[in-house]
Amino acid sequence: MKKLFTGFTAMAILLGLLTGCAAESKQTEVTVAVAKSGKDLSTMVWQGTVEALSSIDVMPNSNGRILEIPVKEGDHVNPGDILFQVDDQDVKLQLEQARAGYQAAEAAFKNAEKASQQNTSVRPAEITFNTARDNFSRMEALYAGDAVSQAEYEGAKAQMDIAAAQLQAARNGQTGNYDVTKAQLDSARASLDIVQKKYDDCKVTSPISGMVTNVYAEVGQMVSPQVKAITVIDDSGKKVKIQVADMDIDQLKTGMAMKVNLQPLGESCQGSISEISAVSNASTGMFTVTVQLEEASKVSYIGLTADLRVSDNKENSSVYIPAKCIQSDDSGTFVYKVSDGSIVKTAITEGKKKNAYYEVSQGLSEGDEVVMQSSSPLEDGKKVQVLTVK
Repeated sequence: MKKLFTGFTAMAILLGLLTGCAAESKQTEVTVAVAKSGKDLSTMVWQGTVEALSSIDVMPNSNGRILEIPVKEGDHVNPGDILFQVDDQDVKLQLEQARAGYQAAEAAFKNAEKASQQNTSVRPAEITFNTARDNFSRMEALYAGDAVSQAEYEGAKAQMDIAAAQLQAARNGQTGNYDVTKAQLDSARASLDIVQKKYDDCKVTSPISGMVTNVYAEVGQMVSPQVKAITVIDDSGKKVKIQVADMDIDQLKTGMAMKVNLQPLGESCQGSISEISAVSNASTGMFTVTVQLEEASKVSYIGLTADLRVSDNKENSSVYIPAKCIQSDDSGTFVYKVSDGSIVKTAITEGKKKNAYYEVSQGLSEGDEVVMQSSSPLEDGKKVQVLTVK
């Protein structure tokens, strides 16, 4: 009887163990992803070449032979400094002719203006008209009293009409002469200005303050508005243009500090974003971002290769998780975080999307494990078994 009881006891224990194993085998299995910091997902490094703030290719505005080039490569110039002199002999003769034409037109206009002010041409006609008008008034009174004949009356009227026409013609002539000479003066002034500009253009000057980097022309060479003669750069500052992908462009802002590593020199300096293109390049899909450098060395950086990264990238407190980890319901956006073998429904604040990942600015910390996939539906507090960590 004792052996039979012992057998039943052993059987019960075995069934209990089997039942426990079966329960464990039904535990939800999950695959989790580890929340990673932004700097781990992307090092945020771009490469570009150091450039001057601006570069201008200087070309003459007229054709001619170069007589003199008073600058050389490396010289510093200011706005208005002469870069080269084009032969101006022919233009100088044209300028003298234009000045003479202007002086003649000016003299004619002054005479017309004086005549207009003094009524030189109109005054005699006014006297003649006034005399004829007064004579007609007397004749008109006499004719009314039958003191003169009709012929005498009509003759006086005709003389008055002729005098009136002559007065109007004198007035028109005086006004017309003034207008004509004024127009001639304006035309002569314009012609003189045109030739003066051609003459001034023979002295080709620097449009900016900067450094002469290239002198392409030589003394004696024929040049034209299509010939690049000299290049001047604005060396008051330097910049680097980088190409940024669309997935990263919204993380950069104007004024953001950038760290610039100058590879060939082994030096670093600081810069800041001065401009971000509004549209991407049609062929590459990349956005052009301009970073202006702060002067940190006397060495000329122009032409050097530079690596750029966001200065405060390491201070980014956001983390990234795969997009498939994120769920939502009436309460908002959340994830299931694994903690001590159970899942915890955790509300999050999501940010920018980066490839297959989403930024999480609130709710998670670096290293937190969140559920990506599960073998059965999840609920807050449920026990789970982690199969894979990604």
